[in-house]
Amino acid sequence: MRQLIVVLYTFILFTSLIGRSQEIIEVDSLKFPWYAPSINYVQFYHKSAIKHFYESLNQTDKMKISIMHMGDSHIQSEIPTGVARQLLQQKYGDGGRGLVFPYSAAKTYSSIHYSSKHEGNWQYAKTLKVPPTIPLGIMGMSVKTEDSTGTLTYTFNNKFPSNYKTLKIYCNIDSLSYDINVETDGMVYPVDIDAIRLPSNLPYVLVNVNSLSNVITLKCVKTAKSQKEFLFYGLEIVSNEDRGIVYHSAGVGGSRFKGLLHIEKFNSHLKTINPDLVILDLGTNDFLYDDSIKSNLRSEIVEIITNIRIATPLASVLLCTTQDLYYKQKNIESCEKFSGILQEIAKELDCALWDWFWISGGPKVLKNWQAEGLARTDLIHLTNSGYKVKGKLLYDGLENTMAYIKKHPNYDSLLIDVQKVKERKKKEFYLQEIAKKDSVNLIAKLDTLKIHTTIVKEEKIIDIPSKQTDVVNPIVTKKDTIIPTIPVSPKVTTTQIKETLVTNPVVPVVKVDSLPISKTNLDSLSIVSKEALLDSLNTVAVVAEQKKMEAKRTHTISPISDKITVLHKEEIIQAVQPKPAQKNTQKNTTKQYTISQKALNETIDTPVKDTTTLVKPKPVKVVPPKPKYTYYKVRSGDNLSMIADRHGCTVDQLKTWNRLRGISLSVGQTLVIMKK
Repeated sequence: MRQLIVVLYTFILFTSLIGRSQEIIEVDSLKFPWYAPSINYVQFYHKSAIKHFYESLNQTDKMKISIMHMGDSHIQSEIPTGVARQLLQQKYGDGGRGLVFPYSAAKTYSSIHYSSKHEGNWQYAKTLKVPPTIPLGIMGMSVKTEDSTGTLTYTFNNKFPSNYKTLKIYCNIDSLSYDINVETDGMVYPVDIDAIRLPSNLPYVLVNVNSLSNVITLKCVKTAKSQKEFLFYGLEIVSNEDRGIVYHSAGVGGSRFKGLLHIEKFNSHLKTINPDLVILDLGTNDFLYDDSIKSNLRSEIVEIITNIRIATPLASVLLCTTQDLYYKQKNIESCEKFSGILQEIAKELDCALWDWFWISGGPKVLKNWQAEGLARTDLIHLTNSGYKVKGKLLYDGLENTMAYIKKHPNYDSLLIDVQKVKERKKKEFYLQEIAKKDSVNLIAKLDTLKIHTTIVKEEKIIDIPSKQTDVVNPIVTKKDTIIPTIPVSPKVTTTQIKETLVTNPVVPVVKVDSLPISKTNLDSLSIVSKEALLDSLNTVAVVAEQKKMEAKRTHTISPISDKITVLHKEEIIQAVQPKPAQKNTQKNTTKQYTISQKALNETIDTPVKDTTTLVKPKPVKVVPPKPKYTYYKVRSGDNLSMIADRHGCTVDQLKTWNRLRGISLSVGQTLVIMKK
C-alpha cells in the first residue's frame, strides 16, 4: 500500500515539471546563508578514490568519458542531473545525451527534458517493488510487450546537435524478440534483433542514423513466427565523435538501495557503459518512514559497491548523503546518522563522498529551503528551483575538488571536519531557542501586565493594584497620597514597576497599545543620565530588529509582538535630570519621556540590594546588517579594471566577491557588486 501511495504521489508531484526548460540557478551564499562554499568538495581519504575520474576528465578532448548517476525520486525527474550534465558538457564537451526511458509505459512521471507515449499493452517493473516480475536493466526499470504492434515514442524539448547520430537500443537479444523500426527525422531504420544475426554479444543493438529530430519512435515488427515479445531497458543517444562527456541519469521514485541488488542486467549493462564515475544517490526511502537505519543497510551498500567494481574495476565511486528531511512534520534524525555511515564506508572501501547533508545546511534546515521556495510542503522533495540548486552545487563540488587536486598534487586526502560544522549548528540552534524564548516571554509579560493611572493633585502616578501582596511599610505623605516602599529582594520584577516612587524613582511613560501611562514623584528623584536612557532605548531597537531579521531568515521563531512599539532616541520627549529634593520648597513638576515596554523591563529587571537605584543596562553588541549588493552582466569589451572603475571598487574586491581566480571574463557572465 505504501508503495502505491509513493507512486501516485510522486506522479502528481512531478507532472507539473514535464516540458519545462532547464535554466541554471546561480547559488548566492548571501541570499542562501545556509550554503557554505567552504565545505562544498568531494571528499576522499585517499586520492585513489577519485584519481581515475580526475585523470579522465582532463582528457575529454581526446576521448569520450561517461558518468552513471543512480538515485530515487530526487533523480528521476532529471532536474539536478540535467543541470550537472549541462555545466559539465559546456566545459568538457558534449559526448551525448545518455540513456532515456519510456516512462509512460511504466506508468510514471517522465524527465523534464522529454516526454514519452506508448501504444499497445505493456508490462513494467521497477526497483521500487522487488523482486521484479520481469528482468530489470541499468535504468532500474524495464517494459515488455507481447503486442506485435506496440510502439514507444520519445518527444524531446530541444533538437539534438548534428553530431548525435548513434542510437543504442538496450533490449533482450534473442530469437523470441520482435524486430524494430526506428523512425526519426522522416526516415525509417529497420533493426534486426536476433542474437544469431548480430556480430557481438553486446546487450544493445547499434543503430547509426543520418540525423535525429526531437521525436524518436520505436515500432515493433513481427518478421518470424518465433517472435513473441519485446523486452526493453532503455535507449542511449550519443554523438559519433570520440570526445566529451556522456551523463546517464537513472532515478526510480521510491527506490531503496536493495532495489539495485535486484537488477538482473546490472553487471552486463554497467560493463558496456563503462562509466568513469558512478554516483550512488539513494537513501531517503531506506529510513524516511520510521526514522530508523536498518541493520542490513550497510551490507547492501557494500555489496552494490562490490558489484560496481566487478563490472568496472577502474571506475571511481561517489557516495551521496541525503538532505535534511521531514516526515509528517517530524524531523528525520537518521539523515545525520546516514551521513556518518557513508563516511565510514567511503573510508573503508576507498570511495569518494559528496556530503550533501552538511553542504545543504545540516539538520533542521529544510524549512529554510521551503521559505525560499526551494522545497515543497511535504518537506521531502525540493521544488524545480531547489533541484536546480542541488545540480549546480554538485557541479561546483566536483569542480572545486578537481581544482584542489591540481593545486595540491602531493596531497593524498581531502576531508571536511564535520565536527566543526556540527558545533556551529549547535550554536545556531541554541541562539534560535534563546531568541524564541525571549520573544514568548516578552509577549507573555505584555499580556499579563495591567497598569492604571491615578491623578492626585496635579501628579500622575502608577496606581497600586487592589491585590498587592508584596508591598511593605506604606508611608503616608502629604495629602494622604500612599507611596509604597519596595521590599528588599535580589531582583526588581515587572510587577514592582508600580512601587518605584520611593527614594530614587525615575519618570518614564510606558507606551503599550498606544496608551501612555506616566508616574511622577519629583520630590526625591535619583539622577538617571540621558545617555543611559538613550543607550537602553537603542539596545531595544537593535535587539528587536535583530529578532525580526532572524525570524525572517529562519522562520522558526515568532516575530516581535505588534503590541510593542519600539521607539528610537529621536522619539524621546524628554529625559528628566532633577535637582535633589528640598524640604517643602520644591514644587512637583510633570516631565515625561517615552520608552518601549521591552526597554522598561530590561531597565528594571536588574539586581538590587537595599535601594531602588536603577542600573544602566549593559549595551548589546550591534551586529551590522549584511551589505546590499547588485548584479552586473559582462558586456563585450569589458574587463575587470573597467568594471571596478565604473562601480567605485577595486579589481581585488571584484575577484573576492565573485570567487574569481583569474582576470578573464566572458560576455554575459553575471558579477556580484557590493554596495557601499
